[in-house]
Amino acid sequence: MLRAVLWAVIPAGPLAAGLAARAALAVAPAGLATDLAQPLVVVTAWGAFGGQLFLLLAAGMAASAAALGLLCVQAVRGGGDLAASPRGIALCSALGLAAALSWPCVFSSDAYAYAAYGDQLLHGQNPYRPAPPAAHDAFLDAARWQWTRTSFPACVYGPLFVAAGALAVGAGGAQVVPALWLLRLGACAAFLGAVLLLDASLAGSPFRRLKVALFALNPVALWCVAEGHNDAFVVAAVLGAVVAVRRGKPALAAFLVGATPAVKAIGIVAGPPFWALLRGPTRARFGWTFAGTACAVALVVAPLQLSGLDGLARHGRYAPQFSLQGLLGPVPALVVAAAIALSALVDLRRGRFAGAVRLALAGWLAIPNPYPWYGLWVLPLAVAGPLSWESAALFGATISIALRYLPEAFGDISGIPGALVTLGELLPAVLALPALRRPPAAAAEEATPTR
Repeated sequence: MLRAVLWAVIPAGPLAAGLAARAALAVAPAGLATDLAQPLVVVTAWGAFGGQLFLLLAAGMAASAAALGLLCVQAVRGGGDLAASPRGIALCSALGLAAALSWPCVFSSDAYAYAAYGDQLLHGQNPYRPAPPAAHDAFLDAARWQWTRTSFPACVYGPLFVAAGALAVGAGGAQVVPALWLLRLGACAAFLGAVLLLDASLAGSPFRRLKVALFALNPVALWCVAEGHNDAFVVAAVLGAVVAVRRGKPALAAFLVGATPAVKAIGIVAGPPFWALLRGPTRARFGWTFAGTACAVALVVAPLQLSGLDGLARHGRYAPQFSLQGLLGPVPALVVAAAIALSALVDLRRGRFAGAVRLALAGWLAIPNPYPWYGLWVLPLAVAGPLSWESAALFGATISIALRYLPEAFGDISGIPGALVTLGELLPAVLALPALRRPPAAAAEEATPTR
């Protein structure tokens, strides 16, 4: 009976929080009337009221995370895996996504930008350049309002994703609301596909269903996917590459990873550690195909994105916040991250998965301004390998990063409050300290069963 209740709480927690948020919005301050009239309400710098909505979101996520944790503890103490089929886990994940989609608001404006880029493409504009001030339509004006009221950032995504945005705009009848829903549902479909791909990639692994559940039911990941973030597509591609390697198709795997910048450039980072963990002819085939694909895609993607990044370089400024860089300063933080990354090379050279986990931890600490959806990049690594202090730290970071939504919801948080938010985000990294004090090879041997 308790087990059934815990499974139900995973989607019910965010759903109940969403109902409470709906009730709160019904009596929102009058000054937010214009924000509330937008096609998709985004909680942005709403002061104390925004903070209240964040607390509701955090409470729903906490209830879901606690239920998931108790299910996993029960399974481990029982000496077995979760008593659930992969389809059952995927169904619970879909219910969690539906619960997040039922919320009357979100905390990120990214979906508006995605739709605006697609709209620009359909109208013959270059989405990699700022939208012309004289150009106006429902998509451009909605994106402008959500970002700075007057403009929104030039596109930094790959042409394949921009084309998907255009498809969503066209399929939605050039209406903002249907286009946003299609983009969000597309991300949800990609994530559910990633759940099934992770399950296939873990065939024969100990605690396979538990690992899949930790990925599929992570409440912060579910929320970010429901907001429509395109990182879900990149994660699905990389997990598809893992399945391809397991089925003896390293060239296909290399193509999938090498082509990810056509959606989002971050995917290319998976290539080198992926290659390092392979052995023999498989490594060679993956390496050459990955290099060729990455170069071919770069010839298309780089000129497009460089035009947009040129404006960012001229008008933007480097301002790390809510990160280790923001807390310690860029140089000390990057030194720490680099030291952790270098220590990971021993395991990577020996083909140990622990090296990829440590490298991901280093990368996470190096991000100058992390957002909750960035947790999707490291979540598969956090759950896929043997349990270790570092994997626990990495998984914990994908939960604690939800605190990053607080500044978005409340507004300017600086000084001691901002430092406390940052410390809360980084707190799970403390779990990795016992492993980091030991040589990586020794830590890997402790975490990995003898074969």
